[in-house]
This record gives sequence, structure tokens and C-alpha cells, in this order.
Amino acid sequence: MTLLNETQLEQLKEISTQLRQVRQEKSIKIEEIAAQILIRPALLLALEEERFDELPELVFVQGFIRRYGDALGLDGNSLTHSLITKVKVFRQESNHQSKKLDKKPVIYIPLFVIYILLLVAATTGLFYTINPRFISESLAQKQKSPSGFGTSPDTSADARSSLRDAARTLTLH
Repeated sequence: MTLLNETQLEQLKEISTQLRQVRQEKSIKIEEIAAQILIRPALLLALEEERFDELPELVFVQGFIRRYGDALGLDGNSLTHSLITKVKVFRQESNHQSKKLDKKPVIYIPLFVIYILLLVAATTGLFYTINPRFISESLAQKQKSPSGFGTSPDTSADARSSLRDAARTLTLH
């Protein structure tokens, strides 16, 4: 069992000593208690002899203490209550400290940036879907220039004349 802190260890030692003393005062064998509360005698002995490393997790040990105390005529809930509250306080403190240590820088991308990128991608896809002529013209230009890197003088002249025509139509309107 992994213990969380020193105060919890001391509290667990006090509880196990109290349980052992009450059992011995009533002259009850450990096997009788084990049969009554359905917990193996080896675990109860480990609890009484403060061999906490042989016990399961703390949640189970709290259940053992509660059942053991009830079988001896003690209030098992009050025995485990102080142990539970000390564990909760320690866990809150350790969680608070670990949150301070585990702070990682958070990369924040505003949602509107994602929407704008999505809108640009959708618009581009829609443009190529609606204007298949634009795609066929670009493919034709690539076929005219076999290297794909440069254009022939005839192609660049055609491009200049189409730019002039586009500029004229814009100035007329």
C-alpha cells in the first residue's frame, strides 16, 4: 500500500493499535474476526502488526478498519473518518501543487481563424467546380509548354493581349 503522508501513517498506527488492544481485551482470536467480517487473517495481522506495505490500497484498508471496528463493538465509521479527512486534505494540497508544476503553455488559435481558412478552402473548391473552363485553359497552357517552367513567346503575347482586353473592359464600365 502506498501511504500518502506521515500524519496518515501515524493515524493508521493508532487505529491498528486500538483495534488490536480491544480484540485482545475481549479475548477474540484473529481467525474468529476474520471469519466474521470475511477478510483474510493475514491481512488483519498485517494491519495489527503495522506491516502496511502488505496491505492493498487505502480504500480497501478503510473498509477493513470499518468492518473490523464494527465487529469489535466500536464505531468503524468514526475510526476511518479521521483517516479519510486527512487523506482528502493532503490530496487537495498535492493536486494544487501538481497543477502549478504541470502548467504547459497553451497554444490558442482563435476560432475565427479556423473559420476563415475553411471558408477560403470552400470558396476555392467551389470556384474550380463552377468554372471548368478555367481548368481546361490552364491545362492547355501547360500542354503548350512542355517543360512546364517557362512559356513560349507566343503564349506570353497572348497573355499580354488578354490582360489588355481585361483592363479595357474595366475602364469602360
